[in-house]
Amino acid sequence: MKYKCAFSGSGGQGAGMIAKLICLACIKDEKQVVMTQTYGIEQRGGDSTGYVVLSDEVIGSPIVESDADIGVALSESVYQNAVEGMKPGGKLFINSSLIEIQSERHGIKQIAIPASELAQEIGDIRVANIILLGAIIGKTKMLKPASIISAIEEILGKKKPALLEINIAALNKGLEIADQEAVYE
Repeated sequence: MKYKCAFSGSGGQGAGMIAKLICLACIKDEKQVVMTQTYGIEQRGGDSTGYVVLSDEVIGSPIVESDADIGVALSESVYQNAVEGMKPGGKLFINSSLIEIQSERHGIKQIAIPASELAQEIGDIRVANIILLGAIIGKTKMLKPASIISAIEEILGKKKPALLEINIAALNKGLEIADQEAVYE
């Protein structure tokens, strides 16, 4: 099993947090993992992408370049690059609350999830990224949900215990809706 992933959004939307949580969950599941990140030049609000490669075997190259198996587009500004960064057969999870699917790229699945709307229903727009993470885990089974929950507890439990419960609720919401959302091929 090997996945190349690219999680993209505008600064503050949590693309990097998705990458960090997956990395920590991989360590807990005793998988091989590497992560890199890119940021825009803006101090705030610039586009950012967290790249993760995870595998059961040693990873030869940490580079994810137009060959992502799994992708996330949290905002309109990163959408087109996210589409172009997918390999044939890849799955791109899209925050359809903020992005209207415009690109038809044959060979990839674009999975539309109204993550921002669902996050508001849960009580905090900031957990839209975690809803998408739950949908990824639910659809791909790449990691155990318990490992992601443990990673959330480890990262947020110390720094932001008040956010712990809502993030776990968001993950569970994503797991719940993983197979219910619109898919465009």
